[in-house]
Amino acid sequence: MARLLLDTHVVLWWVSAHPRLAEADRNLIASSECFVSAASLWEVAIKFKLGKLPFGPDRLLDVARGSSIRFVPVTPEHAVATMHLPPIHGDPFDRLLIAQARQEKMELLTADAVLSDYGDAIRMVGR
Repeated sequence: MARLLLDTHVVLWWVSAHPRLAEADRNLIASSECFVSAASLWEVAIKFKLGKLPFGPDRLLDVARGSSIRFVPVTPEHAVATMHLPPIHGDPFDRLLIAQARQEKMELLTADAVLSDYGDAIRMVGR
């Protein structure tokens, strides 16, 4: 069974039944051990307060808790691991998610093609 850390946009698509998340990706999520980072909740909170999202982290938290998705806290080791990533992507949230996926032996499920350059810790949606 795959262990997947859902990128923030992937979990938002999953919660909102967005058409960008294909049926095959929904099936992958349903058949995998899935996690959401506390950093994703923080990112959603920021973007919601800026008016960039239609719902806040409380809805995401409720939906995820009502499913089999579990949460990953941000640890000091995750934070330090970001220092060792090559400078492929500048977004601090994405860099933290990559570090968490690597540290926790997961694949980051994402649609961000730039992240695929980080190698085998990345799994692209739609493939």
